Amino acid sequence: MTDLYLIRHGETIFNQQGCFQGHADSPLTPLGLQQAERLVAHFSQIPLQHIYSSDLGRAISSATPLSIAKDLPLKLCPLLREISYGYLDGQPKESLSEYDKEQLRRLFSAELNVQIGEGETLNQVKSRLFNRINEIQRLHAGEKVAVMTHGLSMVMLLKKILHIPVDAPRQFNVHNVSVCHLTFKSNQWWLQSIERNDSDYVK
Repeated sequence: MTDLYLIRHGETIFNQQGCFQGHADSPLTPLGLQQAERLVAHFSQIPLQHIYSSDLGRAISSATPLSIAKDLPLKLCPLLREISYGYLDGQPKESLSEYDKEQLRRLFSAELNVQIGEGETLNQVKSRLFNRINEIQRLHAGEKVAVMTHGLSMVMLLKKILHIPVDAPRQFNVHNVSVCHLTFKSNQWWLQSIERNDSDYVK
């Protein structure tokens, strides 16, 4: 059995400002840095053998304390990135035009091949994440692996694993530094838990 721990990065300045991040990047806030350190405690009793991360700065900063604590190299992978929102990457949500709002509505509907500008479709995000974790599983079968990624990427991956339609209402949330524990056994992925580690929840 392979254990995969999907982790969302810590809080960023763009999170605070209400901006679309996508492939644009933003530093972690002081709280985000604290959240990254908190992951070390979360994994203190879990003998990880590998740590992967999206190559975006906010993911690298979130994974680095864990990498140092476990004395494991951080393996960077562009395929673990967040969705690209095209020309909306890095833009404030409050500045959206009516056209942009309609594009976003279509992006998150069942029209799986809609993209904004030169951005990605939900199908593309879902496929690249699913293919990548399957590749990680083949490389590290029977081991425990942490994977630092992004909120929407995690949601799309979970929807695929749980057979939830893309446009169906979600019954779960992926907060900053949430840890989603997946296991691979009997030739399929199983969701074991989604645990929060953000300061608003952890006492």
